[in-house]
Amino acid sequence: MRKLKLKINDKDYTLEMNRDTIKWLESNGFSIEDFDKKPVTYYDLLWLSLFLVNHKDVNPSLALKLMDSYKESGKNPAKVVRFAVEEYQSFMSALADTNSIMNDEELEIIEA
Repeated sequence: MRKLKLKINDKDYTLEMNRDTIKWLESNGFSIEDFDKKPVTYYDLLWLSLFLVNHKDVNPSLALKLMDSYKESGKNPAKVVRFAVEEYQSFMSALADTNSIMNDEELEIIEA
């Protein structure tokens, strides 16, 4: 998966997603299909989720403050959240192997 580097308040952050991040999102109720129903909640969750891998010291309150600082510096947090959505979708596609051209593997299925 890709990584995103940001500088907020003169500090460097490396943002990324992994399997544990996806599990954390899901355990906190995130559903990409329901994004339109809870856009603010999911927007904040996605933003925070990107800090979990490399910046465990960033709690939810600090993450939201960093988002505000990022916006106040003239940057667009929506682009960061879009990155998170893309990473989430990419992970799900890889998990289901939906983009593979070699999906013709035969499975031997037996009755239990």
